[in-house]
Amino acid sequence: MRSGFLPLPILDGADAPLLSSMSGQVPLASSRARERAACFSAARSSGYGAVLWAVMLGVMAAGSTAGDVAQAQSNAPPKPPVSVPAKPAAPGTAAQKPVPAPKAPDPALKAEAEKRAGSLMLASADGERNCPVELKTAVAASGFALSFGTGGCPAVPFTAQVAGWLPDASGSIVMVSAQGRQVAEFTEGAGGAYEALREGDGVYFLAPPAALQEDMARPEEMLGTWDLSRTAGTPLCRWVFGEGAAAKGGFSVTVMPGCDSALAGFAPTSWRLEGGNVLVSSGSGASTLRFARQEDGGWAKVPERGRPLLMSRP
Repeated sequence: MRSGFLPLPILDGADAPLLSSMSGQVPLASSRARERAACFSAARSSGYGAVLWAVMLGVMAAGSTAGDVAQAQSNAPPKPPVSVPAKPAAPGTAAQKPVPAPKAPDPALKAEAEKRAGSLMLASADGERNCPVELKTAVAASGFALSFGTGGCPAVPFTAQVAGWLPDASGSIVMVSAQGRQVAEFTEGAGGAYEALREGDGVYFLAPPAALQEDMARPEEMLGTWDLSRTAGTPLCRWVFGEGAAAKGGFSVTVMPGCDSALAGFAPTSWRLEGGNVLVSSGSGASTLRFARQEDGGWAKVPERGRPLLMSRP
């Protein structure tokens, strides 16, 4: 080191208080600070004093500027929060689309519905379970609208599945579910009545209330001889309905000689009235034939499946 040169202390931001203390503003607390102050004083009194003093003033200015920046940052208003895009609505929370109105039916179908619409009575074959039903011409989601009156029709359980009805080209009335599936098909019978057979559920009738009452046969009307045939006028067998009690309920039946073998094999032993129909049961009780009254006064097996079977007076 040259003679007359003083070692220059290293200046940094921490020396701002040191320089302030040299101007008499801040007292020095640490020994390191006091040592640096002594060096600065010696440098100031040397020939390089002016240069060193300028450097020290620059350090002070830098410290002051850094303090001002920090102060400005602390006093600056808070930045607004960054907006986060809203999450898409969860499935099912969006506004529901309106249900489209049912389409207008075919004019021909509408005309058929107008012929069959009206207030009817739905009844089980024995007549013990029944309820009113109104077939309407107003368009529904499935066919045309209907109603079962106040409280529905709990007496006939399958009606809980029914949401509408449709007229069939064959003349039937078909009750359908909300999905358009057939629940019960009522085929047209005598006197404005319709009848349906539901597998495992039995026979049901759909008719004007007055027609159901008029169609009810009385036991005394059925006593006597009846011919059975596939076609009118060609008897195959003859039965006699008696008024005596049968062993398993109902009234007795006698099969006359000369009966067709197929009908003779049925071997009826009893008959009874149920819901306006005549029921003839076999000896085993496992099979029963049901006959419904026809417009001509005769009787026909229902439902009309397979070969027809008619029952009429000789």
